[in-house]
Amino acid sequence: MATESMGGVLMLAGIGAVLVLALIVVLSGAWNIGADDSGLVVKRFGPELASGRFIAVNGEAGYQGRMLMPGWYFGLWRWKYAVEKVPVVVVKPGEIALVVAADGAPIPTERVLGKAVPCDNFQDAEAFLRGGGERGRQSAFLTAGTYRINPAVFEIVTAQTAKNYGLQPSDLRVAEIPPDRIGIVTTLDGQPIQSGDLAGPMVTGHDSFQRPQAFIDGGGCRGLQEDVLLSGAWNLNPWFVHVEQVPLVEVPIGYVGVVVSYVGREHVDVSGESFTHGDLVERGRKGVWVEPLLP
Repeated sequence: MATESMGGVLMLAGIGAVLVLALIVVLSGAWNIGADDSGLVVKRFGPELASGRFIAVNGEAGYQGRMLMPGWYFGLWRWKYAVEKVPVVVVKPGEIALVVAADGAPIPTERVLGKAVPCDNFQDAEAFLRGGGERGRQSAFLTAGTYRINPAVFEIVTAQTAKNYGLQPSDLRVAEIPPDRIGIVTTLDGQPIQSGDLAGPMVTGHDSFQRPQAFIDGGGCRGLQEDVLLSGAWNLNPWFVHVEQVPLVEVPIGYVGVVVSYVGREHVDVSGESFTHGDLVERGRKGVWVEPLLP
């Protein structure tokens, strides 16, 4: 009986040892990501990255483009992977955040900012890199909200870190133009203004300069713009646009406003032979408008 009892004990001990060993093996490849974190994965072994690239999207060794969302993950063995927990990025209401990409294609020499590509507000680094995203300062930006951003790929510039990039915290707040003013716009990216023109022509589809890529795709020119910003609140990338607020022009009762335009369509005189005091043009053309501004 003693021998049988001893054998049972040894069997139970063996089973316990196996279970403990199995638990250790499982835990050695298990990671838990909390609700307010994301997991930045580093692969210790694998194919080398292509020359000039820093982020892996095809199983290479190094920082991985894909992040881990909250939850439990198994099979990421610690001898092969390291996982760093990083907090979510929070952009406060009334502010924006700029983005600098550490990897991607080079920005073309005629451009200043990286083109916008579909990547779920920079939360999908693999989509950014596979879609032709460009490294450096980005034309797209983040508005108020919470984001899971891969810090190995993107650096986020907030009002708190603005001075590190030569900006003021106020540059990263939503631009507000009061009802008695308008915003004179100068863009910092786009095509050159044509010779002889003072300002870039109006283009559509950029939502009052809040979508830089749409402005550029529409043929927008860098420099002073014909288009202006009216009163309201605007999300504007300070790396793309500069706005100077000026008072509205008031024409008092008893007067009219004569407009001399330096921008618009080509000058075509419509004054007629009987008018001998100069040329007059239609509204929207360069020159003295035949139609004045009323009070």
